[in-house]
Amino acid sequence: MDKYTAMRVFCRVVERESFAATGRDMSLSTAMVSKYIAGLEKELGIRLLNRTTRRVSPTDEGLYYYNRCSALLLELDELDSSVAQQGQEPRGLLRLTAPMDFSLLHLMEPICLFQEQFPLVRIELDLDDRQRNLLADKFDVAIRIARLTDSTMVARKITECASYVYAAPEYLQKYGIPQTPDELQQHKCLQYTYLSHDRNYWVFRDSDGERIRVRIPWTLAVNNGRALCEAAAQGMGIIHQPDFMANELVEQGRLQRILDDYPPEPFNVYAVYQHREFLPQRIVVFVDFLREYFQNSQRW
Repeated sequence: MDKYTAMRVFCRVVERESFAATGRDMSLSTAMVSKYIAGLEKELGIRLLNRTTRRVSPTDEGLYYYNRCSALLLELDELDSSVAQQGQEPRGLLRLTAPMDFSLLHLMEPICLFQEQFPLVRIELDLDDRQRNLLADKFDVAIRIARLTDSTMVARKITECASYVYAAPEYLQKYGIPQTPDELQQHKCLQYTYLSHDRNYWVFRDSDGERIRVRIPWTLAVNNGRALCEAAAQGMGIIHQPDFMANELVEQGRLQRILDDYPPEPFNVYAVYQHREFLPQRIVVFVDFLREYFQNSQRW
């Protein structure tokens, strides 16, 4: 039995939950798929799959074997790709996840320019403000605006964006303008749900550069930055947001920047990817391209 092919067949069966679908995907008969699985189970001496008339699912041992197999096959594919691409133009599928508003405002242009320069790289972009699991969801790169804590990933800073505190002029007229970060505790504050660090605290710098950490009594939490800015513009409270999110509303006179003497720490923007010994060339080139783009951009 070809062990390598059998492992690939097994992984595809687990993912498709069907012998017939696996056969169609891999140009094999259903009988041949069944033969590969039976041979693998016989060699290992364990049952890998539960079979019913409607679906196929892995046993506990089968799920463990699938996780290890899929990781091993991915590494082998990357090794082949890395060797094959030496001296060649980057190519293949790049799966990317990124925050929605940042992507709409600032990511589409560099992606366009990247594909003009590297037309053989296809990009599948998933817009989601949540921090997706790269391994489980099979993403190559994640763009994250956060303070990162996961040391199992590689995080390369591609840029940073200034952040400020804002409120609607009507809100400030009604409740007063806070003069220090501590005074925020007497106000209505609005929070962003997907902050990676403790969303109950905002961090500022004083005139000496010392950090000031203030507990925020938030009254509304929203999982979208644009909606959060609109809530503040409606007079619902005070927000802490990147300037690229609030600039338009400031220009319209619907939001006003406050606490300029105590600037919040900027938000760092990272490209995050898995630790891999054989990293596909398309990932390396894409991250390098983003870093250079934002370093040379006049917007930042």
